[in-house]
Amino acid sequence: MWSEALAALLLAVAVPLPVEAVLADGDQTSVVVDLSAAGGPAPGSAAVTIDGERRTVPVVPLMSAGLAVTIVVDTSATDVRAVPAWLSAGARFILEAPTGTRATVIGDSAPATVIAPPQQDPTGIVAALDAVEPKGPRDTAQALSLAAAQFPDVPAGRKIAVVYTGAADAGGLSAGDLAEKFKAAGVILVVATTADASPYWTAAAEATGGFFAPAGNPAVVPALDQVETTLSSRYLVTFPTPLDLPTTVPVQVTTPDLTLTADVTLAAPAAAPPADGPDRLLIALAAATAGVVAAGLLVTWLLLRRSRRRRRPPPIVIAHGRATVPGPPSGEA
Repeated sequence: MWSEALAALLLAVAVPLPVEAVLADGDQTSVVVDLSAAGGPAPGSAAVTIDGERRTVPVVPLMSAGLAVTIVVDTSATDVRAVPAWLSAGARFILEAPTGTRATVIGDSAPATVIAPPQQDPTGIVAALDAVEPKGPRDTAQALSLAAAQFPDVPAGRKIAVVYTGAADAGGLSAGDLAEKFKAAGVILVVATTADASPYWTAAAEATGGFFAPAGNPAVVPALDQVETTLSSRYLVTFPTPLDLPTTVPVQVTTPDLTLTADVTLAAPAAAPPADGPDRLLIALAAATAGVVAAGLLVTWLLLRRSRRRRRPPPIVIAHGRATVPGPPSGEA
């Protein structure tokens, strides 16, 4: 009796919906939400209000069919003891990913490179990880740039980059800039690292809808468990991007036990960046060259015109006297 009354009360009273990130992808927007507190199975749809119209839109588990995963592994010789644990972590993740998941592997040792091309075969990913030999220094910034560029054909929010590293940061790139790079690509960033506390990785990952999972050295099992548990509670609410931006979109997710709501703020599209320095210089040089050519043509035309004015026509010669007609040749009279 009391339990039924409590359930009815919880459904009637909306609780805040945890919104982890907003990822825009052209005419579609995906909101990463955390339904760990919902209890019971998550619904397959949510209600949103766009331009005053209430619509039903899909709610998709983050770990579901259609996922694309980029695994970034610290393969440097900087911390050789941790490399086997990171390789095992990557293998475990892809083996437990949804069937049909597309995946690739990037090695973080200079120069950072793709060591397993995109594929749907988890055994190929595991084999590539098994063949890695630690070498050289880290190349984390380049490894993450490669990760953000993978799977350009996959919609925003359906791409995850899982980074296993001992690095304290991305090597010169600020946490905000790193987060913007991944958000612009529609990639959710998850970082497991041997750093006990990392404000850098926390700020970079959480802004994309991901998170930071601290790991021991060399034991990484707690971090792996956190990655699996947290990702299983993340969902995507996807809806058409409103025409007029910026705006706020009310979102409501109703589960068997709770009604969760949030007002999701959508920012205006970013303005096109100005041309880079070299491009602007080339444009300026081209304009200057065109001006010089035009001026030269004008001067040439003026000089020709003046020379034509100064040139006097040849005198007209008129012959005076009577014209004579030659007579016939001698002997023909």
